[in-house]
Amino acid sequence: MRSPLFEQRRSAPWRIFAACLTLLILTVQYTNYSPLIPELRATLQISAGEVGLFSTLLFLGLTLAYLPAGVLIDRYGARPVLLASTLLATCGALLLPLVPHFGWLLAMRLVTGLGIGGAFVAGASLAAGSGRLAALAQGLYGGSTQVGAGLGLLLTPYLTRLFGWRGAFFCWGLPGLLGALIWLLVDVAEQHPLRQGGLRRGLRSGAVWSLGLAHMGTFGLGNAIATWIALYLVQLDHLPLALAATCGSLALLSGMLFRPLGGLILGRRWLGSITLVRLMALFCCAGIICLALPWHSTPLSWIGITLTAIGSSAPYAAIFNEAASLSSVGKGVAQSLVSVISSPTLIMGPPLIGFLLDQTASYSDAFGIMLLFSALAIVAALVAGPAIAREHWGGYYSVTDPLQSMATTSGEPSPSTRSE
Repeated sequence: MRSPLFEQRRSAPWRIFAACLTLLILTVQYTNYSPLIPELRATLQISAGEVGLFSTLLFLGLTLAYLPAGVLIDRYGARPVLLASTLLATCGALLLPLVPHFGWLLAMRLVTGLGIGGAFVAGASLAAGSGRLAALAQGLYGGSTQVGAGLGLLLTPYLTRLFGWRGAFFCWGLPGLLGALIWLLVDVAEQHPLRQGGLRRGLRSGAVWSLGLAHMGTFGLGNAIATWIALYLVQLDHLPLALAATCGSLALLSGMLFRPLGGLILGRRWLGSITLVRLMALFCCAGIICLALPWHSTPLSWIGITLTAIGSSAPYAAIFNEAASLSSVGKGVAQSLVSVISSPTLIMGPPLIGFLLDQTASYSDAFGIMLLFSALAIVAALVAGPAIAREHWGGYYSVTDPLQSMATTSGEPSPSTRSE
């Protein structure tokens, strides 16, 4: 008879694959509206700032779902939360092209975002529970986000030619049914640790806040820029829209290499987690500076896009593995709080860029304002190491219940390698 431990290890690759595929299917919604911006503005008679609300409402939904999902994951497990969230996101995506008015379109984006937010946190929790494969699993999981966002940019212009903009939205909703079916078939045995703190302790955690702010200035900043990168290439480099969307999608698709590469770097211990986060925050800042410089050139644009793609992708596994390994906060709550704290650039970034473009017609101003978020992320990355170290030491001394201590030492993955 096979031991439960053997069965758990055997299921880890399938669990990782299922989580990655589901996230890929859902995250096309991050960017699938971006190539449609000119047509949406013409059809719906809306401004650039208003069309940015398609991103704002989606990521607002994600933000609202993160914390409830994290609490439910720590209590009931990740699989039921992931299944229910995937179904909710699919319903929102399928209903969006069927409603007639702009307000209802935004409401469906909010519903879609609520589903994606719950699914995202649940999938990250499953990846973090993959034992010795956790760092690589987080990298692959994060890479799936970039693949989905890249496909949304790459294929939407072709779907629009075939079916119109409403048909393109509907086509992107259908694969969600496959994502739900996967989690009806996958059976995951999960342990529910006894000792971890809840939402209140997470909100008091300096480590959680520093990781969240670092995530805001890397992942969040990269996604805000990605929303407008196709239009940036059309207006400044005079590329056709389809080619610009293809180039922008390639930058996002590069994340499917850089995020697993970040996990591999951690797994091989070539760099510590905090060192990697600090370096990538600087990369992302340098990339935004290249894109915002007033003396525009095509080589400089591509240097900026490349640095932003690397800087926003590679630290993903480090941030979420560190959050999952905190000794004083539940894994689901910690990861969901990191996602919530990182949300300002996702929610405010795209419409703020659109508003400044309307007012100034200058990408120097529109992208330059994003450097404020980048500077905050660099500071957060610098203080993250000491904050995490204090929390781990405090967690070891604060456990007084022998049963909780036993659950801590036997049921949780060990902290990932860090530089401090």
